[in-house]
Amino acid sequence: MIPPGPLTDGAELSAAKQRLMEKWLSGGARSQAPGIPSRGLDTADLSFAQERLWFLAQLHPESSYHHMVEAIRVRGPLDEGALRYALGQVVRRHAALRTVFRVFAGEPRQVLLAESAPAFEVDGRVLGEEETVELLRQDSDRPFDLERGPLIRFLLTALGPDDHVLMVTMHHLVGDGMSMGLLFRELFAFYEARTEGRTAPALSEQPVTYLDFAQWQRDLLRGPELERRLTYWTRTLREPLPTLDRLTDRPRRGRTSLHAVSRAFSLSEPVARRLRALAREHQATVFMALLAGFNTLVHLRSGDEDIVTGSVVHGRDQPEVEHLIGFFANTLALRFDLPAGLSFAQVLQRVRQTCLEAYAHRDTPIEVVAAELRPGRNGGDNPLFQAAVVGENPAGAARMGDLEVAAFDFGLDTSEFDLVLHYWETEGRIDGGVRGSVDLFDPESVDRFTADLERLFAAVLDAPDVPVAELGFLGTPVEQAPARQPAAAAVVPDETAGPAGDGETTLTATEREVAAVWREVLGIREVDPDEDFFEAGGHSLRAVRVLLRLRERLGVDLPVQAFFEAPTVTTLAAVFDRARSAGDAGPEPGNAATDAAVLRADAVLDEDIVPTGAPVDPARVAAPQHLFLTGATSFLGARLLSRLLSATEARLHVLVEAEGPGEAERALARALARFRLDVPMSRVTVLAGSLREPLLGLSTMTFARLAGTVDAIHHVGCEANLAQPYRHLKAANAGGTAEVLRLAARARTKPVHYVSSPGVLFARDSVPGLLRPDGRVGAQEVLPSGYVRSRWVAEELVDEGRRRGLPVSVYRPGRLGGDSANGCGDPESAFWRFVAACVEVGAVPDFGPDADFDLVPVDYAVAALTELSLTDKAVGGSYHLANPVRTRLDAVVDRLRAAGYRLDEAGLDHWSQLVSQDVLDGGDEASVPVAALTGASRGMPGFGSLRLDVSGTLDALAGTGVDCPVVDGPLIDRYVDHLVGAGLLPPPDRARGAAHGLGTPPAPRDSRSENTV
Repeated sequence: MIPPGPLTDGAELSAAKQRLMEKWLSGGARSQAPGIPSRGLDTADLSFAQERLWFLAQLHPESSYHHMVEAIRVRGPLDEGALRYALGQVVRRHAALRTVFRVFAGEPRQVLLAESAPAFEVDGRVLGEEETVELLRQDSDRPFDLERGPLIRFLLTALGPDDHVLMVTMHHLVGDGMSMGLLFRELFAFYEARTEGRTAPALSEQPVTYLDFAQWQRDLLRGPELERRLTYWTRTLREPLPTLDRLTDRPRRGRTSLHAVSRAFSLSEPVARRLRALAREHQATVFMALLAGFNTLVHLRSGDEDIVTGSVVHGRDQPEVEHLIGFFANTLALRFDLPAGLSFAQVLQRVRQTCLEAYAHRDTPIEVVAAELRPGRNGGDNPLFQAAVVGENPAGAARMGDLEVAAFDFGLDTSEFDLVLHYWETEGRIDGGVRGSVDLFDPESVDRFTADLERLFAAVLDAPDVPVAELGFLGTPVEQAPARQPAAAAVVPDETAGPAGDGETTLTATEREVAAVWREVLGIREVDPDEDFFEAGGHSLRAVRVLLRLRERLGVDLPVQAFFEAPTVTTLAAVFDRARSAGDAGPEPGNAATDAAVLRADAVLDEDIVPTGAPVDPARVAAPQHLFLTGATSFLGARLLSRLLSATEARLHVLVEAEGPGEAERALARALARFRLDVPMSRVTVLAGSLREPLLGLSTMTFARLAGTVDAIHHVGCEANLAQPYRHLKAANAGGTAEVLRLAARARTKPVHYVSSPGVLFARDSVPGLLRPDGRVGAQEVLPSGYVRSRWVAEELVDEGRRRGLPVSVYRPGRLGGDSANGCGDPESAFWRFVAACVEVGAVPDFGPDADFDLVPVDYAVAALTELSLTDKAVGGSYHLANPVRTRLDAVVDRLRAAGYRLDEAGLDHWSQLVSQDVLDGGDEASVPVAALTGASRGMPGFGSLRLDVSGTLDALAGTGVDCPVVDGPLIDRYVDHLVGAGLLPPPDRARGAAHGLGTPPAPRDSRSENTV
């Protein structure tokens, strides 16, 4: 950023005092850090800014976004030899322009190349301006080879005999905006000296190189010094950070395209002069005044009072680097509190104070700040802010020897910010432009914002002490999307409350029944027939109660998935009507052929997910230093986290579903406490993200950093809701798996250990036998469960990744029990919910005398998974983590009876009725998910049908000492004791089954709050 404008128009302060005051206000005073030593380095660590950009470049190696491009038009008799000489001298003087980036032992380093001729190309044709513009655009898009270089190139083309255009394309890794100015200044000086016969201009040699600076910065910013510098930023940028969500026309959906729509911004000389005077009156700069206006308009347009806006400082505070080309620029995240009712003068005062505080801490790289804060995801390259105000110093008319030089604009229109004001000062005016991301803003919105900004400055100059909102300068208000109008009545009132209004539309009989049940379950008097049940206060448990009551009244049994597909009175009533007409509801709307086609279409892996880096290193498999884990807040994931920390010395990078780091850390802490786990958190890095979002909800830099850091990936996370339809679960379960494979393929190739579901091996409406690890079913045979379908698609993506060369191991756990030592299990698991429902109704379904099932202690499952993941020859296989010895259902029932629980036997249909009646009567929540599953079981395998072939797993584990405990009576007792302690089971003397026999209605209970399944 150039210094933010003159403090005065010349009347009050001398020129020297003006420059001193401006430097102080813009944070330009000398740094107090120790000097940079000259070490003569030919290789060095990357600076913090370079490191971030290098990781981004690994994600998008063909992208030209991080190319810095400037073109100048040169009029006059050009000496190409002198120009080539001058370019070579500039490259010789600045080591950054002769630097490449290579990976050593998994870490990027910058390497200085020997001096050589510059990459200078002359296009011998004479082209028109339009053809020249197209040529420059194409050439500027050509990617750089970061490992081979060079990372700066020059192109000369002719518009006429004495009319040329010179374009400089530089990778941002080796320069910044100020570097371009330094380059042209030295280029002009060397060219002039050469053409005048002088050997060299009066330019002193650089005291240090950029490699010296990068290594100095790395050595300086660590330990207590780093902690001291971060104190201000961690306090200022605490979570939650504001966004532009209320200002944009569309919500952000992952990373934006970086394309922008631009509109010219201009303040005339009289307005600019008065704005400078107002800034001077408040001891502020023009930059601060423009920033105050920009933030005021964001506040007025969005209603937000907490605003973060970015800006750029040149980063050359050390005297050794003041005239050095390199990537020094740093970004400041300026946070403002702008409550309603402020005048512009008050806003300016707040902006000035914030800027001065930030300038005092400007020498902390924003990359370090972001790494420390780990801010909530926004999907963009700038995790701390999305709007910015940036001052520029555009090339004006100049001379290069006898040649006349001016800027040549060829229309590159991109922006790394969602909304940005660029400005510069020209002949007393303030000119510039507003750029808005095309992914978030319509062109009309950028037009309106720009016009309003110009009107704002004109208005506040006449009344700086009047609340800005009262000045009435805004143009057409931001258009809001019209409220959705219900197709039928505005509301369906409670008929007991009196006659309906004139506006009510007649509903069908089914719609009235559905609306009546909604009122009962939600406890409301009026229902909008087109309002979403789940937005009106409903959730999965209440949905079950609605369906059970409607089953009694309408005689149709619908699965809970149908509710998620048809969540309004109107649509749900239509499903009931169709079901009654057809005589069978079906588990999910649609037909089998259509569903299969959808699954096949979704089971296509992105073409760019291909391993291109180094193959898997067996040493990293056996002794990983960094591991990535999803699903750590789940029962299995938390146990796996604990096991990996104890079995390796690796740091665990853990993805947690959350909006910000604080929320993520609290969620993980709650899960570990719930499962009674104590882990060394000093080796755990918690990352807030989401399986539902591109790049796992992480910033581009964080994703790229992980891709270059982790040695293996453990993907346990999924959205495990058996009641929801496929379309609700696809993003997390299939999309999340695709993003994990993307992470594995980036940078060096990494093994993936994917925890799947055995449900993907079952064929619909068939009697399963022994399920082999390599078994598959076709799309038309997948079970009618949204959850299973989403996991089936995920495994298809995994198989495609394997075919492309990704080493993916697949693990399918059986029915997880608790820890074999202390009995600690997951009270939310389907089996223990089934047990709790049996205790609740005092009955157990009769599955036959030989009913048995797979129950595997969780400690064995995670031990086996960990052992296999650390064995090189096991990588890429498929394994079933099940108990070789099956558990008899009557053994579990006998232990429950021995503990004092009364459990009668009941036929399966009768038992299901008891569970449903318990839900309708307001019984314990344990019955609700069981009732939901009994209603969603059409086409599903029966109890005990899960039989997994574990022979391959046992062979792979032979000799490792990892053996599966038998689930015997004492272990079942430990499980039951834990369930009582966790509150899932009541003590035997207070169990409802002890108070009444089979078929006896339970005593009424008070209503109680419900938790989402």
